[in-house]
Amino acid sequence: MKVAARELNLLGLTLAVLLLALTYLALKSKFQEWADFRAQREDLLARQEAAQRLLDSRADVEARLAEFRQGLPVFAAGKKAESELLQGLEKMVGQHNLTLTRREADAERQAGDLYETAVTCYWEGELDALVNFLYAQQSQGAVSDVRALSVQPAGGKDVPAGRLKGTFTIDYAYRREPAAPENKPEPAAPAPAETEQP
Repeated sequence: MKVAARELNLLGLTLAVLLLALTYLALKSKFQEWADFRAQREDLLARQEAAQRLLDSRADVEARLAEFRQGLPVFAAGKKAESELLQGLEKMVGQHNLTLTRREADAERQAGDLYETAVTCYWEGELDALVNFLYAQQSQGAVSDVRALSVQPAGGKDVPAGRLKGTFTIDYAYRREPAAPENKPEPAAPAPAETEQP
């Protein structure tokens, strides 16, 4: 049996297509792995660039943090800061014609060398007084921040129209003076031993 050149070409072409299909099926999972590795590599390169940008800006961030810390009030070690913070808050509230009906100070929390506490206040007053108070509170900068605020009409027969009541929670940040080192008395030197003379 004699095979024509055309049939040989078709047979070769069929074998080549079959070989390519089998190779693709055998390596399909590897192609997916390579694509996954390429995506991971691009993600890692993007993270590396972001981390490098953060490292490059470290000096600027540290300078801003030092400036921020210098702006915080400093309280003596061991002294309760809540009483001074509440006095300042009541003074500011009084300047803006709000009335505090109740105050609750949370326990002091330490975050590194900074301290913070939250004060929840129940208030009554007019809307203009509240807005002016909030503006004055916000203008203090990072020292304090109004975290939560609720406002509702003050109900009752004898309450004038437009009177409001509610609560707000203010977070305060501050520093503490370093504690003075304790001066321990040095132990007395032992007395020299007396030597017997013959």
